[in-house]
Amino acid sequence: MKSTMTAVAALAIGAAFAASPAAAQKGYGPQGASQTPAQTSQQAEPDAPKPKISREAQKPLLALEAAVKANNGADVKAKAAEANAAAKSADDRYMVGALEYRYAAAAKDDSLRAQAVEQMLASGFKGLPAANLYVDLGATYTRLKQAQRAADAYQHALQLRPNDVEATAGLAESKADLGQAAEAITLLEKGIALQSAGGAKAPEAWYKRALQIAWKANLPQAVQISREWVAAYPSTDSWQNALIIYQNVSSLDDSRALDLMRLKRSAKVLTAGDYFNYGDIAVRKGFPGEAKAILDQGFAANTIKKSDPSFSQLYTLASQRSKGDRESLAAAPAAGATARQLMGVGDAYYGYGDFAKAVEFYRAALAKSDAEADVGNLHLGMALAAQGDKAGASAALAKVGGTYADLAKYWLLSLRA
Repeated sequence: MKSTMTAVAALAIGAAFAASPAAAQKGYGPQGASQTPAQTSQQAEPDAPKPKISREAQKPLLALEAAVKANNGADVKAKAAEANAAAKSADDRYMVGALEYRYAAAAKDDSLRAQAVEQMLASGFKGLPAANLYVDLGATYTRLKQAQRAADAYQHALQLRPNDVEATAGLAESKADLGQAAEAITLLEKGIALQSAGGAKAPEAWYKRALQIAWKANLPQAVQISREWVAAYPSTDSWQNALIIYQNVSSLDDSRALDLMRLKRSAKVLTAGDYFNYGDIAVRKGFPGEAKAILDQGFAANTIKKSDPSFSQLYTLASQRSKGDRESLAAAPAAGATARQLMGVGDAYYGYGDFAKAVEFYRAALAKSDAEADVGNLHLGMALAAQGDKAGASAALAKVGGTYADLAKYWLLSLRA
């Protein structure tokens, strides 16, 4: 009988590690290769003692194992009750829970699964793989839509393994389900940092999930998270979404909206709607040459069509107003010009693609006592970037503060391309 019960124990001991982590269910977090419960148990607790079954519990446990193998739910519950009644030790109680778990996991009975894990945790078994069990319990309660219990389970797991990525993701999801978005973001940022140590990189889905939670809760961290996403995974998707976030959380006047459109152009993420907004603002701000140039770009890329009345009318207006405009621009900064006047000429040259002239006028404007340093350095950085002077652009953009600071940080990111 002793050898038979050793076999039973070997079959059941690993059953507590077959959980699908909440992180995997949510599409982020570590996605390891699938393993058998026994393999996972051995890796998690290689030196853990095996249960030693009491004489009194041997027969009821064998009956319970037979019911589990027969996949008989009603019989499993009945035999588990008999085995619990006969249990004399922590090891016995652990084995009852482990066998119930085997059935519950196979039958996808999450209520019984949670009950089985709770029993294993409460058993007092010295070889208890508690951290793994708490992660499993958190995932199970998440599926049962019991967010507070899931959060408690994941918190216990993190007390045992503070840097456990799966538990961190699971707790973040539980906090989000409980309406505690700020705490969820803190946990996701921790998870990203853990996975990014030593030059590694957290999966992109972690950034997307953090941004989704921050955006839904209208948290100010959304802008910073969007930049972190772009920094880690620069793409059309990340750039477009990041700049949409910035645009929607910021109260942009026409000047800042135009600078945003210029960034979108530089990052090559202009949409059809952006082309119209860009051209419209540029015309109204007195830069018809820039408006005509951007509409020509959209037509050439077939992103927008001249046959569309809204674009054809805007293009006609930009074309008319741009006639003779470039020729009227000052060839050099005038000593008596104000910073605002110099910036306007610099912006016009920028719109025409003459970035060297734009830099000349921006620098002249910044030398004036009435200069707006933040916007001046932003535009200087933009023009230097367009010239390919990344070092100069970075130096100028790093000086930008105030309401232009966030936009300057996005521009700095664009220099990494």
